[in-house]
Formats: sequence, structure tokens, C-alpha cells
Amino acid sequence: MHISRIGRRSWKVRLGLAVLYLVLSLGAVTTLYPFLLMLSTATKSQSDFNDYAPARLIPAYWRDDAALYVKYLEDRYANNVDELNAAHHADYKKVAEAPVPTGEPADLAAWESFAQSLPEHLLRAGFGEHENAPAPLLMRFRDWLKQKYGNDIDALNKAWREENVRFETITAPIEKPNLRAWMPQSERPKVKDWFAFRKSLPKNYLIPTFGDSLWRKFLKEDRYEGKLENLNAAWKTSVTDWTALTLPTTAPVGASYTDWEVFMRTKFPLRMLKVEASAAPAWQAFLARRKRPQIPLPTAPPADGLSLTDWMEFIKTDAPVSALVAQAPENLWRATRSDTTAQPPQAAADFAFVKAHRSELRQDFVGRNFIHVYRQLMTGGQSGRTLLNTVVFCVLSILGALLVNPLCAYALSRYPLPYAYKVLLFLLATMAFPAEVAMIPNFLMLKSLGLLNTFGALILPGLASGYSIFLLKGFFDSLPKELYEAGILDGASELAMFARITLPLSLPIFSVIALNAFTGAYGAFLFALVVCQDPKMWTIMVALYNLQSSAPQYVIFAALTLAALPTLLVFLAAQKVILRGIVLPSFK
Repeated sequence: MHISRIGRRSWKVRLGLAVLYLVLSLGAVTTLYPFLLMLSTATKSQSDFNDYAPARLIPAYWRDDAALYVKYLEDRYANNVDELNAAHHADYKKVAEAPVPTGEPADLAAWESFAQSLPEHLLRAGFGEHENAPAPLLMRFRDWLKQKYGNDIDALNKAWREENVRFETITAPIEKPNLRAWMPQSERPKVKDWFAFRKSLPKNYLIPTFGDSLWRKFLKEDRYEGKLENLNAAWKTSVTDWTALTLPTTAPVGASYTDWEVFMRTKFPLRMLKVEASAAPAWQAFLARRKRPQIPLPTAPPADGLSLTDWMEFIKTDAPVSALVAQAPENLWRATRSDTTAQPPQAAADFAFVKAHRSELRQDFVGRNFIHVYRQLMTGGQSGRTLLNTVVFCVLSILGALLVNPLCAYALSRYPLPYAYKVLLFLLATMAFPAEVAMIPNFLMLKSLGLLNTFGALILPGLASGYSIFLLKGFFDSLPKELYEAGILDGASELAMFARITLPLSLPIFSVIALNAFTGAYGAFLFALVVCQDPKMWTIMVALYNLQSSAPQYVIFAALTLAALPTLLVFLAAQKVILRGIVLPSFK
């Protein structure tokens, strides 16, 4: 529609144009907004992925240190509110409720230095797995193993005596530092590698295994039924908050003595419990009574077996209470301070780290889900061939479509066969039935031919397309007949005329056919899943479906965003040629 300059001066025309542009703009927004929402969610995590408010299209942690702090806590403590409460000496109901610490404690630097000097047995690895979210710890562990074993999974399996398919399927050993008798099985090759890897971790990846929280849990759940008034009545105290309770290093004087003794003898982790040399006579008497060989009093808990059982029983029944010493990180910290009830400023230390590394943390959170998807979906997953399978499938589908369909359409266009329209009608009739109707017959045919789980099963059923042949025939019919007559006069064969006349003039429509073949192959899911059930033959769409069964929503959105990029890039690169293929036939 063309509007003259004079016509544009009319207020009615201007109002109509304004309404038209407004409608078009709203249509563009409604088309673009879902994609931007998906892209935004793909950069989120468990703490903020449910925030779909239009104002939060840009995640809050991109600009707000408080939101970044919450994400860091979720990441470092694996979204485990119990572990976070233990570290911060708090009683949060969920990680997202953690407030930003105010002020900077005077002993912050001293605590940070002290925490880094703790022995290995008082530390555990943070940034672990939770809700199937991407885990930085696991990513680092796999990269470390790749470097150690030269990216050779067979060498790793031989050393570990396991049967891992790929490095992306390896899991980390489970640490249970809060259990009383848990000891690392250091003789296992996998565990040896794990602790060697731990030594390479940045300092913020290692978290002290705090003891105050275990003491409070014991009192709250095992002794006083969660009622603080019961504890105050028994201890003759006026404690107002469970978090105010701290674990005494040695047996306390007063009503709490019995509770402390029971806790030390039956609940406190052995790795954090020291038995002083004064218990040596009781230990020797214990061994003699159980008819065990006389050995010196252990300075550390035995690793496992009968020795560990004897040690646990000795502490439970025979060890003098005066010889039992709690050596949790808090106890060691308080020994360096004048206040015997001081709590480590771990919350302030966490926030200080966030402020000092805010730029690196934001970059990590923005790209982590995409990196995880690329590793798991594109190059890892079940077989590591997902991306290669998709590329091969798309290339062969495009080549097949550009070979079979043009030859058929060229023959129908060049030779006026009396039954040409019947053939064309038959080809078009295939478009009247959904692809699912032919799925079972195609599956049975491919099975009888022994082609299941091969590229042939993916490509052959869709090699010829009735729509493509119809489109190509119409385009070929519009080409000047004089060119072919001149070619015949020059003695050119049909193959030569097809190659030198038809192909150069048909590049736009060939681009449309190639794009249709690409989008059909790239987006194939159901049929690809039916005929290629072996994970080694999965394409991206099938692997994406498998990922959706276990991955959280924000990881799925990252996968969908990455999966949409190839189609988007192909369209942007070929849009001029595609439009020529659509518009050009109408002018013939």
C-alpha cells in the first residue's frame, strides 16, 4: 500500500499508521519476550528461577550484591540449609532467607586465616551437587581427572577398577563428615584421587565441618523434644535461642555435664574427638578385657574394621570423661580467643568473598548452565556423539533432499508425461496424513532391513518429500523454455542442461529445500527416538528430551536456548536467499 505525502497529512491516516505500528510493535514484543524470558531463566539457579516478574527479566544478581550473596550461599553449601545454618550459626528456614551481614567483625581476617590453616580432616568440599544442578566441584573434578589420565577413560577405569563410559558420567565420592564413624576409605584409588584433587581446590571450596550445630541438634531432637524451656529447666538457664548454645571443649561443670558426656560418647564425630594420653591405662585395660593385642592409645581414629569398632566401644563405655576433648573448628578457634563462647564470623567471611569477587561470580553464574549443557548434551551425555550425530544427520538429509527431489521434479517438469499430474497428485497425497501414521510401518520396515540404530533409519524414510517435489516442479516450470531449446541446439545432454541451466537459476528455491531439510532433521525427535534407541545414535533433540527428565528447569531453558541457536543462525545467514526463493516464482 502506497500513501502519498499529501495523504499522510491527514490526522486519520496518521492515526491509522500509529495504530498499525503499535500493533506491529506489540506483536514483536510478544514474540520476543518469551525468548528473552527463556534466556533470562537459563542464567538463574534454584534460588531465583521462579521469579518471572517482567521487572526481573534481568536477574537481580546481575546488579544486586544481596541477591548475588544468596546465590553464592546456595552454590557453596549445595542449597543445604542445615549446612548453611551450621556455618553461620543461624536458624534459617531456607537458603534464600539468609540476610546480608552488616558491618565487618574485627576478627574477620583472623578467622579467614585460621580457616585456611585447618587440617584436612576438619574440612569438607563445598559447591557440590544439589537438585541435579550444575556443580562446580564436580566439573573441576572431571577436568582434573582428564588432565591426570590424559583424557583416557580406559586408563581411569583400569586404575579405579570401574566401568565409566565417559568422564562426564563420573561422580565424586560421597563425604559424610557429620556421621560419627565416617572415615574416608583412603585405600581406594578413587578416594586417593579425590583427596589429591581436593588439595588443588581454591580455598573457598573447602568448608569447616562445624560442631556447634551437631551439639544443638542433639539437644533439640534427642534430649529436649525441640522445647527450649525444657532445656532451661534442666540446666537452670535462661537461653532464648538455640543458636546461642555452643559446644564446650571439655566436660562442663553443672547440669549440662550429663548431656555433654552422652553426646561425646555416642554422637560426636570421632574425627573431631581427641582422647588425651591420660586415658591410656583405661585403654590398655579395655583391650585386655576384650582379649585384644596391646597397642598404644591411638592418636587418631582407626580407619575401619575391628579396630574402629573397639575404639568406638572404648569411647562409649570406658574412656574417662576428663580425657575427652572436642576439637571441632569452633573449639580450636575459641582456644585462640579470649571469649570461650565466640562464634566464627563465617557469614561475614562469605559476604566479604562475594564483594571481593562479584565480577567473577556473576560471569560464572551467567554461563554455568550453558557450559553444563554443552558438556552433557553436546559432547558428553550418554556417548559423547550427540553433536556429531546431529551434524551428520543434518548434512546427509540436506544432501539427500537436494539430490532426490530436484531430479524427480525436473523429470516431471521437462517431460510432458500423460500421467505426470497423477504422479504429482500421489506425491501431494502423502501430505494429507500425519507423519505418525507411517511411523509404525516405517519402523517395521527398517527393522526387517536391519537398519535400526543407523543413519539410514534416520534419513531414508524422509528422503523424498511430496511438498519439495511440488515446489520444485512449479519453479522449474517457470524457467524460460528458450534456454533449454538453445541447449538442445548446442547438443547439451539433459544432465548438462540440469547442471548448467537449471541449477544456477534455482539456487533460491534450492535454499528453501535445504532449509526445510535442515529444520526437519534438526528438529526430529519422536521418529528419531523410535528408530534409534541406542544412546550412541541419539541426536540433540532426543538427548534434550532425556535431559528434561532429570535436569531442573533453568538447565532445561539453557538447553533449549542452545538448541535454538543453530536454526536461528541459519535463518539469519540465509534470509535473503530464502526470500528470493519465495518471491521470485511469483514474478515468473
